Amino acid sequence: MQQNEITNLAFYWSTQFVRSLYEEGARNVVISPGSRSTPLTLAFSSHPGFKLTVAIDERSAAFIALGQAKASGIPSVLVCTSGTAVANYTPAVYEAVNSGTPLIIASADRPPHLRTMGASQTIDQVKMFGDQTAFFHEVGEPSSDEKRIKRLEIAAKQAFKATVQHTGIAHLNFAFDKPFEPEADFLSTIERENLNHSKRSQTDYYADLGQTEYGEKFWSELIAAEHPLIVVGPTIKHEQTDFVIELAKILKAPILAEPGSNIASSKYIIPGYSGFLRSEDIRTELKPDLILRIGAFPISKAIHQLFEDNKNVQQIAFTNAKTYNDGDNPPHRTIELNSPLHIPDISGNAANSWLSKWKKYAKKFQTFRKENIQPATPLTDGYIFQSVSKLLPKKCFVMASNSFPVRDLSLFTDHSGHEIYVNRGAAGIDGITSTAIGLSKELNKTGVLFIGDIAFLHDVNALLSASLLEKPLVVVILNNGGGTIFRMLPVYRFKEKHKTLFETPQHVRIASICRGYHVDHTLVSKPDQFLPAFEEYIEQPGLHVIECITDADDSMLERHTLWNFSNSMNNEG
Repeated sequence: MQQNEITNLAFYWSTQFVRSLYEEGARNVVISPGSRSTPLTLAFSSHPGFKLTVAIDERSAAFIALGQAKASGIPSVLVCTSGTAVANYTPAVYEAVNSGTPLIIASADRPPHLRTMGASQTIDQVKMFGDQTAFFHEVGEPSSDEKRIKRLEIAAKQAFKATVQHTGIAHLNFAFDKPFEPEADFLSTIERENLNHSKRSQTDYYADLGQTEYGEKFWSELIAAEHPLIVVGPTIKHEQTDFVIELAKILKAPILAEPGSNIASSKYIIPGYSGFLRSEDIRTELKPDLILRIGAFPISKAIHQLFEDNKNVQQIAFTNAKTYNDGDNPPHRTIELNSPLHIPDISGNAANSWLSKWKKYAKKFQTFRKENIQPATPLTDGYIFQSVSKLLPKKCFVMASNSFPVRDLSLFTDHSGHEIYVNRGAAGIDGITSTAIGLSKELNKTGVLFIGDIAFLHDVNALLSASLLEKPLVVVILNNGGGTIFRMLPVYRFKEKHKTLFETPQHVRIASICRGYHVDHTLVSKPDQFLPAFEEYIEQPGLHVIECITDADDSMLERHTLWNFSNSMNNEG
């Protein structure tokens, strides 16, 4: 092999991989800079069909890719160098696997003869994510052999297909030895070739596969229900949910749609369930005789209690095999939907009064909530949620962090009608801001993120990517002095240990952090300060932070007031 062939080999090898991924449909790649990954980085950057995002922090990069894939349903590709760089993808890997979000990791590695030799920046990367991967391939060192190149191209196709059709991620480990960089003339030649290659069509893994049909016996069981209920947890892109509204109409069934379910607005959707279903008396009055479950296992404790009360009631789960919705109360039957559900010409047996009962409690709870969430100083989490919900643009997306924000969204607001995203796979508080940045880049629309102070501090390096955003992303921080969700646990009675070991209030100046990252920041501590700050930022491209100083005790009092909604009704009676 001539010297120029050796010089260009790693880049040429990587180019074949990149082209094969493009033909499958990959479009987003998130790159973290590194030396050993140079051939992959140059190969992706030389193909005009890919949208490149550069994020220097690998943990943040992985969550940005996760956000992109949540929005598109198409796997984003992650590129990094060897060593701990790829290990930093781990939190996002677990979130992706457990939420059914597709990701492809292309990691650079030392060649085998340099492994276990004490070489710098070298760890064991072979199957480092264990059984989390739907596909793993040790790519091997670059080669000009046609059979080896063909195998590489097939590996790219296998990786893409595995992430789309199976739970898990794909990890391809590339062994590169120097030289990493091609000759300038060869790079230019590949760039010219890629212009033509970018015009090729892609494989459509989401093509219409017809409809899923079930027999008369199945449908007779559903329409026989006099008190049917539909519960929709968080869903993923391309999950079969279009049938939900039509089925609710036929069965005259109320729908409990959680944040992240992204079910279209409908008169069958019941708001406020997180509040009024806390009441055992109300749950008894609204006892269903059939529960249909769609999406991931619900977040709301009120729905958990509903499931617990109705263990003996027939529960049927519709799933696409990428998400599991068993939870503590597994359904009696699971139906796998890989294509749209065909609903025949049928009519349910539920009386109109069944849906009316649910609407009655929803309306009473809305009135009760409005009366009990008032502007005051100090601010409360509930007031901020209510304020933002009134100001959200119609065509914006919302991201809700884990812990209290995702729960508060359904307690304090009627959240249906907006595109809402959550990280409920592993349900961690890491990478939330980065995920929202990935969503913003892929959706290309205005966004609002609700996040607590601890979760925000977990992902501060996400702000390194703030300058990449072309649309407004308003980050609303509920700074209530630490992890106040632990106040819901029995350990809260040990006040001093709880404060230092669990709630862990921080005294970081978030304004100074934002200033250091050149990110807009506004501090809000009074009700009249929020509106002007939000209205200003929601119209400005880029990432903006509104830090709301809220009182943890008053916020918990508001929550308990809404959870005890039924007591107020009894007192009135």
